[in-house]
Amino acid sequence: MYGLEYSSLIMDIFFSFVCCLLGFLNYYGVAKGFEKIIGIIGLASGVICFIMTLVYICYSGYIFTNDFPEIPGIGKLDKDGSYAEWKDGKYKCKFYDKDDINAAYAKYSDLWKKQYNYNKDYYFLSPTSEILSCILLNSYSIEINPCEDYSSNGEIKLSHYSPNRPQYEGKDCDKLYYNQKSDSIANK
Repeated sequence: MYGLEYSSLIMDIFFSFVCCLLGFLNYYGVAKGFEKIIGIIGLASGVICFIMTLVYICYSGYIFTNDFPEIPGIGKLDKDGSYAEWKDGKYKCKFYDKDDINAAYAKYSDLWKKQYNYNKDYYFLSPTSEILSCILLNSYSIEINPCEDYSSNGEIKLSHYSPNRPQYEGKDCDKLYYNQKSDSIANK
C-alpha cells in the first residue's frame, strides 16, 4: 500500500512539474512548432497519473473492506461488545464461518466502530453488570475471546474456562462479552 501510494504521488508531482514547465515554454513562445508534441506529452502524462491514482484508490478500497490487521488480530464484536450467544445448551460464536478462517476477526472497515475504540460508557459500569460479569478468563485470569480460535468449530467449551455458566446478578449470561475498557483510539 505504501509503495503504491508513494509511487502514485511521486509520479503525479513529477508529471505535473513537467506539464507546468512545458506550459510555460509554450506560453513564452520558446516552443514554437512543438505545440502538438507538448500536447501529446501533457495528455499522456495526465492519463498515466490518472491510471496510477485510480489503481491506488481501487486497491485501497479493496484492502479497507476485505482485509484485516493481522498483528495482532482483533476479534470481531457485535455492537454491544458480545461475540457469543447461548443457543441449544452451549455458547456459539456469532461470527464463526466454517468456510472463512478470518471471519472471527474485525476488518479495517470495522475498526472505526465504537466497540473497538475508547467508549466512556464502559468506565461507569458497575462491577456486577452483565458486560463485566459475562467475560471468560483463562487459567491465568487473562481475558480471552475463544471465537478467535478457528479450531473451536464455532462452539465454546465452558469446561476449558469455567466449571459453570457465567452469571450476573443471579442470572445466567446469555451472551459473552469482551471487556472494552480501553483508553486507546488507535483504531479510529
